[in-house]
Amino acid sequence: MTAYNWKKIMDIKTDSQLEEIIKENPDSLDSEAILAAENEVKKRKKNQTFNTEPEFPEKPIPDERKQSTRKSLISFVLFIAAFYFIFKWDLQYILVLTGVILIHELGHFFAMRFYKYKDLSIFFIPLIGALASGQKEEISQKQKTIISLAGPLPGVLIGSCLTGAGLVTENDFLWRTGEIFVFLNLFNLLPVLPLDGGQILKSMFFQRNEKINIVFIWISIIVISLIALKQESYILLVIPFFLLLQIKNQTEMRKFKVYIKNKGFDIDRDFSALSNVEYWTLRDEIALNIKAISNMLKPKRYFPIPAENRVIDVMKQVIQKQPDKDIKVGGKILILFLWILTFLLPFVTVIILYTNGLIEL
Repeated sequence: MTAYNWKKIMDIKTDSQLEEIIKENPDSLDSEAILAAENEVKKRKKNQTFNTEPEFPEKPIPDERKQSTRKSLISFVLFIAAFYFIFKWDLQYILVLTGVILIHELGHFFAMRFYKYKDLSIFFIPLIGALASGQKEEISQKQKTIISLAGPLPGVLIGSCLTGAGLVTENDFLWRTGEIFVFLNLFNLLPVLPLDGGQILKSMFFQRNEKINIVFIWISIIVISLIALKQESYILLVIPFFLLLQIKNQTEMRKFKVYIKNKGFDIDRDFSALSNVEYWTLRDEIALNIKAISNMLKPKRYFPIPAENRVIDVMKQVIQKQPDKDIKVGGKILILFLWILTFLLPFVTVIILYTNGLIEL
């Protein structure tokens, strides 16, 4: 009796031939042949069903945001113009203030460049200050802390030297410029958000604890509001307003992260680690649950929209690798000591000058 490979034979049959074999059951074919025909039909139907399901396209690559020097210069000019035309300040004082802020932000800028941040820029915010920004996926505690310190520490050092030189030479311009350097940079070292001092505390002690982080933001709101009211610098109240928006955003994001984790998503990783399926699946969840995005994004539509970069920004808040804890107890003590020493530096400078008989108090 000849043995046939019915599976292989049925594989080359057309659909109509297979149907004919199954329906008519010719006497010349045994039960194994008919069973092989039925299995081949089932296999083909399964493949057809699979092929009609939507395939996930490649996940979008974020557009490289080359920061415009022109935009930075425009913000620089607007910053000067706002103080000149709104508060009628002396132009020389405004230029000194702007220069002090620029040097402060350049400290952050060059520290970020050293740690290979991308898309670096400095942007001035009229009547408020300036911001050095950049992008990087893998960040450590040490990097974040050094970047935060890199702005105020050089500023206080420069200010102390200028103040000392102004006192020794009795140069009023040097003394006042040094005073601005010292005041603005020490103000930035206050342990409240979004100032550098607050960023340092957050990086070292509770970066991973979102509940404590929100409590710290509330404390920052109260402190900055009291300072603004006490000094009658009401423009500073803009900062607590934005901090309130940050609390709202973080609360919504924290709930969404819990929801996503319960669905099996691993959120402690870089955005680049997301597969195509994970990207579009998570994008659907964002469209359904994040209010800021839901009005521009529809689920089950697997193609990039013009504002896809904004969607990716939100996704990077969800899928975010926590900074490596690379600052030990000794390192934290050293940083806190340096922090305190920075506040004392201007006074130490004056004491040294007085002790050496270079100035009189």
